[in-house]
Amino acid sequence: MKKKAIYFTIFILANLLVMSGSNSSFMVQGVEPIANLVFKTNGGGVRPDYGLFIAQYLRDIGIEVEVKVEEWSVFVGTLILTHDYDIGVVGLSGGGASPDMRDIYTEDGSLNCYQLGPDIPYCNQSEIMQDIGVTITDVDARQQHYYDWQQLMMDKIVPILPLYAPRSYVATWANTEGYEGRWGIVDSLPYMYYDGYHEGQVSLTEFNLADANWRELNPLFTDDTSSSFIWNLMAENIMTYSPDLAPLKTGLVYDWEQIDEFHFKFYLRDDVYWNPSYNVTGRTANSDPLSAIPTGELMQGLKFGEYSDGTNQQVTAKDAVFTYLVWSNPITSESTTYHDWISECYVDPVNELAFHVHIDGNPDTPEIEHYVDFWARLPWNIMPEFFLNSTDPTVSYTDGGVECVGIYADMLNTEQWVTFSTSAFGCGKYMLDYYIRNSVTVLQKSPFWLGIGVIDGTSQDLDFDSFIIRVIPDSSAELAEFKAGKLDWTGLTAFPAERKQMQADPRFNVQTFIAAGFSYMFYNLRRPFVGGADNFVYLDTVGKEEYTVGIAVRKAMNYAIDRAEMNQVLHDGEYLVAHSVLYPYTAFYYYNDIIKYNYDIRSAFEWLGAAGYPVPDLPPETTPEVSTPTEPQQTTESPLPLFGIIAAIGAASAIAFYRRRK
Repeated sequence: MKKKAIYFTIFILANLLVMSGSNSSFMVQGVEPIANLVFKTNGGGVRPDYGLFIAQYLRDIGIEVEVKVEEWSVFVGTLILTHDYDIGVVGLSGGGASPDMRDIYTEDGSLNCYQLGPDIPYCNQSEIMQDIGVTITDVDARQQHYYDWQQLMMDKIVPILPLYAPRSYVATWANTEGYEGRWGIVDSLPYMYYDGYHEGQVSLTEFNLADANWRELNPLFTDDTSSSFIWNLMAENIMTYSPDLAPLKTGLVYDWEQIDEFHFKFYLRDDVYWNPSYNVTGRTANSDPLSAIPTGELMQGLKFGEYSDGTNQQVTAKDAVFTYLVWSNPITSESTTYHDWISECYVDPVNELAFHVHIDGNPDTPEIEHYVDFWARLPWNIMPEFFLNSTDPTVSYTDGGVECVGIYADMLNTEQWVTFSTSAFGCGKYMLDYYIRNSVTVLQKSPFWLGIGVIDGTSQDLDFDSFIIRVIPDSSAELAEFKAGKLDWTGLTAFPAERKQMQADPRFNVQTFIAAGFSYMFYNLRRPFVGGADNFVYLDTVGKEEYTVGIAVRKAMNYAIDRAEMNQVLHDGEYLVAHSVLYPYTAFYYYNDIIKYNYDIRSAFEWLGAAGYPVPDLPPETTPEVSTPTEPQQTTESPLPLFGIIAAIGAASAIAFYRRRK
């Protein structure tokens, strides 16, 4: 047994050496680290595992990294307020319809976790290029412009190391008909129904899935996908968009006309009404049905003290105009750049179901400029103007210069705005019934929904009376509940082995699609070593004079991280390794011929040396030879395959094996 144990250890270490190449031979032994960095991310999923791998790779070039994992709300505060990190990992999702990333990669962007600013070399050029990009109407010229911008970002600024764009896999039971993964659950619901029962199912009139706790239902303040998902179930988009990023006439907007190149007029459907303004605070599973709530207990709006009972408050153009204005007004929105191209927005003077939008791609210049991506900014969920607007005479302005009357700072503290965060209502398919923190959220089918499916614009109904979202933050536990028949839908992206089994199992339907999202490691450009004062010290190395010490360090760190190996170990090699600051989902504008930071320990030391840090003399490149074990394989305790071991002991233990090779 002792001999077998020794062989087992050698087998693992040999395989790890094969996976890791020859980087361990380049370690600087007996020398203090050249830097001690703090890595932060949020818990859940594989991001903490990313941190452990990144820490190991950077140790190979003399950089020590402390990995800190925070709860999501704390992590968001870290990114926005404290910035007490050197590097970290985040993921973007839900975007990619446009190459306009100013909310992510500009000084005033709401997701500027890198602390970009015009004082940092090349950042001002980047912001100018982004502003110009949204005004270019020639498609080919615009594509090349965004190619050039991406190259500038990844070569001369290097705020991130792109990690992965996942291929999403989702599963339903085979008795679930009508679900289209590319469209998503919310858009598919009008077409979905059950063809009989599946294992463990007890009802044909409810749909069950799992998610994390939601935190904020007012979309203006939402920062998590769980909250957004529930709001989407209750709301309707002003404009609808297909998975192929084409504007459709199947939503609230059924038609439009172009008045001139900067002026559009949109028409809303008639006979659409707001769902009742129920206050669900304190409701439980034992409460009376929503329909039994007396009219006198419905929430009253801020504007005129009016309520909605599902039949008395029509959805009109004033709601659409209000929605776009609050999203672009800095008093109510932290994402004003999404709609700062709106120079005018108003209800048609003779048709209460029509509204006008005037476009100016750059509000900071006197000339009227195009904003090509405005179609991608129109599919916003409509908000109830009668409930959230006020009669206050205060005048404020959007970032695009549109005058707003009634929007004032203290409005956010009114009873209506505070309550809407937990008892929101829309004009959508479902109405919030009750929720129990850390347990469940239950929604009921709305009898007032407009009854039109956005996929094809046909009249539809909802087969599921109840939509139940159980709080199961652990994805493994969620998968177990799905397989037990307690859930009707689940994600499989993180479980390639289970997914492959389900694809061969007729009891399940598995669908796949490229996700509109990607993850990346980011740098805090204001911290020493990765940035700080070194952002302004240029290199004197021949051929590298256009780069600063800070850029060189970030390039070195990027080259030192083996994303392909991480992908193989953590994702079974199935994720797409990203190389740019854009979503790979944005295929037409995504620049694949950009500078790539594929794992290259020699380039890492080259840039580290150019930055003035001591590096070892690198031996000639050789291919490591690993002896083939000669121990007989016919044993009663055969070694497990390497990935079986890693799957069994977890990524953290896998990192421990990596560290033993030092």
